[in-house]
Amino acid sequence: MSAYREIATLLAANTGAKRMGDVFDHFVEMAAIALRNAVDIRGSTSWEARERQYLQIAGRYGGEELNRFAHALALLTMELQRGPRDVLGLLYMELGLGNDRLGQFYTPYDVAHLMARMEIRTVIEQVERCGFADVYEPACGAGSFMIALSEVMLEHGFNPQTQLHVAAEDIAPQAMYMAYIHLTLLHIPAVVRRCNVLTLETFETWPTLAHVLGHWGQKRRMVRAANGSRRLIIASHQETTGIPADALEMKP
Repeated sequence: MSAYREIATLLAANTGAKRMGDVFDHFVEMAAIALRNAVDIRGSTSWEARERQYLQIAGRYGGEELNRFAHALALLTMELQRGPRDVLGLLYMELGLGNDRLGQFYTPYDVAHLMARMEIRTVIEQVERCGFADVYEPACGAGSFMIALSEVMLEHGFNPQTQLHVAAEDIAPQAMYMAYIHLTLLHIPAVVRRCNVLTLETFETWPTLAHVLGHWGQKRRMVRAANGSRRLIIASHQETTGIPADALEMKP
Protein backbone atom coordinates (compact mmCIF):
# COMPACT_ATOMS: atom_id res chain seq x y z
CA MET A 1 0.00 0.00 0.00
CA SER A 2 1.38 3.45 -0.92
CA ALA A 3 2.07 6.02 1.79
CA TYR A 4 -0.69 8.23 0.36
CA ARG A 5 -3.26 5.46 0.68
CA GLU A 6 -2.09 4.47 4.16
CA ILE A 7 -2.35 8.05 5.39
CA ALA A 8 -5.78 8.43 3.79
CA THR A 9 -6.91 5.20 5.47
CA LEU A 10 -5.71 6.40 8.87
CA LEU A 11 -7.46 9.75 8.49
CA ALA A 12 -10.65 8.07 7.29
CA ALA A 13 -10.63 5.87 10.40
CA ASN A 14 -10.67 9.05 12.52
CA THR A 15 -13.73 10.55 10.90
CA GLY A 16 -16.56 8.93 12.83
CA ALA A 17 -19.13 11.73 13.04
CA LYS A 18 -16.57 14.24 11.77
CA ARG A 19 -16.15 15.35 8.17
CA MET A 20 -13.01 14.24 6.36
CA GLY A 21 -12.14 17.88 5.69
CA ASP A 22 -12.13 18.64 9.42
CA VAL A 23 -10.01 15.58 10.22
CA PHE A 24 -7.49 16.53 7.52
CA ASP A 25 -7.33 20.10 8.83
CA HIS A 26 -6.83 18.88 12.39
CA PHE A 27 -4.06 16.54 11.27
CA VAL A 28 -2.05 19.17 9.43
CA GLU A 29 -2.59 21.79 12.14
CA MET A 30 -1.42 19.53 14.96
CA ALA A 31 1.54 18.28 12.92
CA ALA A 32 2.59 21.83 12.05
CA ILE A 33 2.28 22.99 15.66
CA ALA A 34 4.36 20.05 16.90
CA LEU A 35 7.11 20.93 14.41
CA ARG A 36 6.86 24.69 15.03
CA ASN A 37 7.06 24.40 18.81
CA ALA A 38 10.28 22.41 18.45
CA VAL A 39 11.78 25.64 17.04
CA ASP A 40 10.33 28.16 19.51
CA ILE A 41 11.46 28.73 23.09
CA ARG A 42 9.55 26.38 25.37
CA GLY A 43 7.34 28.32 27.75
CA SER A 44 7.32 31.52 25.68
CA THR A 45 4.01 33.27 25.09
CA SER A 46 3.80 32.10 21.47
CA TRP A 47 4.84 28.55 22.41
CA GLU A 48 2.15 28.39 25.10
CA ALA A 49 -0.53 29.75 22.76
CA ARG A 50 0.24 27.08 20.14
CA GLU A 51 0.37 24.38 22.81
CA ARG A 52 -3.12 25.33 23.99
CA GLN A 53 -4.26 25.29 20.37
CA TYR A 54 -2.78 21.79 19.93
CA LEU A 55 -4.41 20.45 23.12
CA GLN A 56 -7.77 21.93 22.18
CA ILE A 57 -7.74 19.99 18.90
CA ALA A 58 -6.35 16.83 20.50
CA GLY A 59 -9.16 16.93 23.08
CA ARG A 60 -11.66 16.14 20.29
CA TYR A 61 -10.07 12.71 19.73
CA GLY A 62 -9.49 9.57 21.76
CA GLY A 63 -6.17 7.86 22.40
CA GLU A 64 -6.46 5.43 19.50
CA GLU A 65 -7.35 8.25 17.11
CA LEU A 66 -4.37 10.32 18.27
CA ASN A 67 -2.16 7.29 17.66
CA ARG A 68 -3.46 7.18 14.08
CA PHE A 69 -2.49 10.83 13.64
CA ALA A 70 0.99 10.05 14.98
CA HIS A 71 1.26 7.08 12.62
CA ALA A 72 0.16 9.25 9.68
CA LEU A 73 2.83 11.85 10.52
CA ALA A 74 5.47 9.10 10.73
CA LEU A 75 4.44 7.85 7.27
CA LEU A 76 4.57 11.39 5.91
CA THR A 77 8.05 11.88 7.37
CA MET A 78 9.34 8.63 5.86
CA GLU A 79 7.81 9.46 2.47
CA LEU A 80 9.59 12.82 2.39
CA GLN A 81 12.85 11.18 3.44
CA ARG A 82 12.69 9.30 0.13
CA GLY A 83 12.81 12.60 -1.73
CA PRO A 84 10.88 15.82 -2.39
CA ARG A 85 7.19 15.30 -3.21
CA ASP A 86 3.95 17.15 -2.50
CA VAL A 87 2.39 14.50 -0.28
CA LEU A 88 -0.21 16.67 1.44
CA GLY A 89 -1.32 18.56 -1.66
CA LEU A 90 -1.87 15.33 -3.56
CA LEU A 91 -3.62 13.78 -0.58
CA TYR A 92 -5.89 16.81 -0.25
CA MET A 93 -6.93 16.61 -3.89
CA GLU A 94 -7.28 12.80 -3.97
CA LEU A 95 -9.58 12.97 -0.94
CA GLY A 96 -11.79 15.34 -2.96
CA LEU A 97 -11.54 18.09 -0.37
CA GLY A 98 -11.09 20.86 -2.95
CA ASN A 99 -14.59 20.19 -4.27
CA ASP A 100 -16.08 20.87 -0.84
CA ARG A 101 -14.35 24.20 -0.29
CA LEU A 102 -15.51 26.69 -2.87
CA GLY A 103 -13.05 25.49 -5.48
CA GLN A 104 -9.91 25.63 -3.33
CA PHE A 105 -7.45 23.55 -5.35
CA TYR A 106 -3.72 23.01 -5.11
CA THR A 107 -1.34 23.02 -8.07
CA PRO A 108 -0.77 19.50 -9.47
CA TYR A 109 2.79 18.41 -8.82
CA ASP A 110 3.59 17.73 -12.47
CA VAL A 111 2.66 21.35 -13.27
CA ALA A 112 4.80 22.59 -10.38
CA HIS A 113 7.68 20.44 -11.61
CA LEU A 114 7.40 21.95 -15.10
CA MET A 115 7.42 25.46 -13.61
CA ALA A 116 10.52 24.58 -11.54
CA ARG A 117 12.34 23.37 -14.64
CA MET A 118 11.54 26.68 -16.34
CA GLU A 119 13.06 28.63 -13.42
CA ILE A 120 16.09 26.43 -12.66
CA ARG A 121 18.58 28.38 -14.78
CA THR A 122 17.86 31.59 -12.89
CA VAL A 123 18.14 29.69 -9.60
CA ILE A 124 21.50 28.18 -10.58
CA GLU A 125 22.82 31.61 -11.59
CA GLN A 126 21.92 33.02 -8.18
CA VAL A 127 23.52 30.06 -6.38
CA GLU A 128 26.72 30.53 -8.36
CA ARG A 129 26.73 34.27 -7.65
CA CYS A 130 25.66 34.32 -3.98
CA GLY A 131 26.15 30.78 -2.68
CA PHE A 132 22.43 30.14 -2.43
CA ALA A 133 19.15 30.99 -4.14
CA ASP A 134 16.79 33.27 -2.23
CA VAL A 135 13.28 32.44 -3.43
CA TYR A 136 9.97 34.06 -2.59
CA GLU A 137 6.61 32.52 -3.42
CA PRO A 138 3.33 34.34 -2.75
CA ALA A 139 0.13 32.29 -2.59
CA CYS A 140 2.26 29.20 -2.00
CA GLY A 141 -0.55 26.71 -1.32
CA ALA A 142 0.91 23.44 -0.04
CA GLY A 143 4.35 24.48 -1.29
CA SER A 144 4.35 22.29 -4.39
CA PHE A 145 6.50 24.68 -6.44
CA MET A 146 9.17 24.91 -3.74
CA ILE A 147 9.14 21.13 -3.33
CA ALA A 148 9.51 20.69 -7.09
CA LEU A 149 12.28 23.30 -7.19
CA SER A 150 14.22 21.40 -4.54
CA GLU A 151 13.83 18.22 -6.58
CA VAL A 152 15.06 19.90 -9.77
CA MET A 153 18.00 21.41 -7.86
CA LEU A 154 18.99 17.91 -6.76
CA GLU A 155 18.75 16.74 -10.37
CA HIS A 156 21.26 19.47 -11.31
CA GLY A 157 23.70 18.57 -8.52
CA PHE A 158 22.73 21.29 -6.04
CA ASN A 159 21.68 20.81 -2.40
CA PRO A 160 18.43 22.63 -1.49
CA GLN A 161 19.15 22.08 2.21
CA THR A 162 22.20 24.35 2.02
CA GLN A 163 21.79 26.27 -1.26
CA LEU A 164 18.16 27.35 -1.14
CA HIS A 165 16.26 29.69 1.14
CA VAL A 166 12.50 29.98 0.83
CA ALA A 167 10.06 32.70 1.87
CA ALA A 168 6.54 31.37 1.30
CA GLU A 169 3.24 33.06 2.02
CA ASP A 170 -0.44 32.23 1.87
CA ILE A 171 -3.50 33.73 3.51
CA ALA A 172 -5.11 30.35 4.30
CA PRO A 173 -4.01 28.79 7.63
CA GLN A 174 -4.34 25.30 6.16
CA ALA A 175 -1.98 26.17 3.29
CA MET A 176 0.53 27.66 5.71
CA TYR A 177 0.48 24.49 7.81
CA MET A 178 0.92 22.23 4.79
CA ALA A 179 3.78 24.24 3.31
CA TYR A 180 5.47 24.46 6.71
CA ILE A 181 5.27 20.69 7.26
CA HIS A 182 6.69 19.94 3.83
CA LEU A 183 9.58 22.41 4.09
CA THR A 184 10.41 21.41 7.66
CA LEU A 185 10.50 17.68 6.95
CA LEU A 186 12.56 18.28 3.80
CA HIS A 187 15.05 20.25 5.96
CA ILE A 188 14.81 23.30 3.71
CA PRO A 189 15.64 26.67 5.29
CA ALA A 190 12.42 28.64 5.06
CA VAL A 191 10.15 31.22 6.62
CA VAL A 192 6.46 30.53 6.03
CA ARG A 193 4.00 33.32 6.70
CA ARG A 194 0.25 33.57 6.86
CA CYS A 195 -0.08 36.80 4.97
CA ASN A 196 -2.38 38.76 2.71
CA VAL A 197 -0.09 39.21 -0.30
CA LEU A 198 -2.27 42.05 -1.63
CA THR A 199 -2.29 44.23 1.51
CA LEU A 200 1.07 42.83 2.77
CA GLU A 201 -0.49 42.33 6.22
CA THR A 202 1.25 39.45 8.06
CA PHE A 203 -0.60 37.45 10.71
CA GLU A 204 1.89 34.68 11.60
CA THR A 205 5.53 33.90 10.86
CA TRP A 206 6.85 30.33 11.08
CA PRO A 207 10.59 29.64 10.53
CA THR A 208 11.65 26.07 9.86
CA LEU A 209 14.21 24.31 12.02
CA ALA A 210 16.74 24.44 9.17
CA HIS A 211 16.31 28.23 8.97
CA VAL A 212 16.96 28.66 12.69
CA LEU A 213 19.85 26.22 13.06
CA GLY A 214 21.51 27.54 9.91
CA HIS A 215 21.36 31.18 11.12
CA TRP A 216 19.81 32.07 7.78
CA GLY A 217 18.52 35.44 8.89
CA GLN A 218 22.07 36.62 9.48
CA LYS A 219 23.40 34.82 6.41
CA ARG A 220 20.90 36.49 4.09
CA ARG A 221 21.58 39.94 5.57
CA MET A 222 25.32 39.50 5.05
CA VAL A 223 24.92 38.43 1.42
CA ARG A 224 22.55 41.30 0.65
CA ALA A 225 24.90 43.80 2.27
CA ALA A 226 27.86 42.41 0.33
CA ASN A 227 26.43 42.34 -3.16
CA GLY A 228 22.98 43.86 -3.03
CA SER A 229 21.38 40.63 -4.27
CA ARG A 230 17.60 40.69 -4.49
CA ARG A 231 15.23 37.88 -3.79
CA LEU A 232 14.40 35.76 -6.82
CA ILE A 233 10.89 36.42 -8.07
CA ILE A 234 8.81 33.52 -9.28
CA ALA A 235 7.42 35.11 -12.43
CA SER A 236 4.74 32.44 -12.85
CA HIS A 237 2.93 33.86 -9.81
CA GLN A 238 2.91 37.51 -10.78
CA GLU A 239 -0.18 37.10 -12.95
CA THR A 240 -2.11 35.32 -10.19
CA THR A 241 -1.23 37.81 -7.43
CA GLY A 242 -1.45 40.98 -9.47
CA ILE A 243 1.46 42.44 -7.49
CA PRO A 244 4.15 44.36 -9.39
CA ALA A 245 7.53 42.63 -9.43
CA ASP A 246 9.18 45.57 -7.68
CA ALA A 247 6.82 45.22 -4.74
CA LEU A 248 7.65 41.55 -4.40
CA GLU A 249 11.39 42.20 -4.57
CA MET A 250 11.23 44.69 -1.75
CA LYS A 251 9.55 42.34 0.69
CA PRO A 252 11.69 41.77 3.81
